[in-house]
Amino acid sequence: MFNARRSSSFLLILGALVLTGCHSTHGKSVPANPSAAAAEVPAPGIGRHFPRESAFSVYHNPAYGISFHYPRTYLLDESSDSENSAIAEAQQVLATDQPGAVLVVLVSIPPDAYPNTTFAGGTFQFVVNPELSPAACHSLAAPSADALTFGSTSVQGLPLAWVQTSSAALGTVNLNRDYAGFSNATCYEFLLQVVTGSHPEQDAGIKSADELKIMRQLAKIISSLQFKKTPKQQAQ
Repeated sequence: MFNARRSSSFLLILGALVLTGCHSTHGKSVPANPSAAAAEVPAPGIGRHFPRESAFSVYHNPAYGISFHYPRTYLLDESSDSENSAIAEAQQVLATDQPGAVLVVLVSIPPDAYPNTTFAGGTFQFVVNPELSPAACHSLAAPSADALTFGSTSVQGLPLAWVQTSSAALGTVNLNRDYAGFSNATCYEFLLQVVTGSHPEQDAGIKSADELKIMRQLAKIISSLQFKKTPKQQAQ
């Protein structure tokens, strides 16, 4: 059910982006389809840019005490942007699946990033849920029957559990990697998704996208995470 909702969420995000235009470890393997097993990786906001020569931009959100780097070519949308229907629709799907969760920022790979391949899209979602306990938070990334691989990592001392799954729906294949960790009395989630077409053989000019390589690119955002005290903590 969760994978189906994630698939529906991505299709809504992709459609809305096209219509509205662009804004600005240690892992354990579970027997599964070898082709989908992933290489392990170390595990109101303000977006700012590095100097022009840098290939990365930085997102900083003092309210949640977090920042991260992402490729300048990626698209970033914040929940504070009321004109962005993509993030609003994604929030609706998230709220149905996980009451109390708030989608803070959505980072999307441009649809044309991998031309002449089956690549359909990729997203990185930063989600917070202040209503969950630490145990309930980590359970969001607990291994399940359909897990391809799972594990844990630590970023600046914050333990993050992660699990990777795959599903197929509506002619696409969805590779999902979900991270969860508890900090600042809040559950932090990072939802990564790569979507590819499932029938590349129908067009000789189209190659199969390397979804594992693309997932590793998204996972690099995780390794760039920085955590600092929130304004509330600083006042204490």
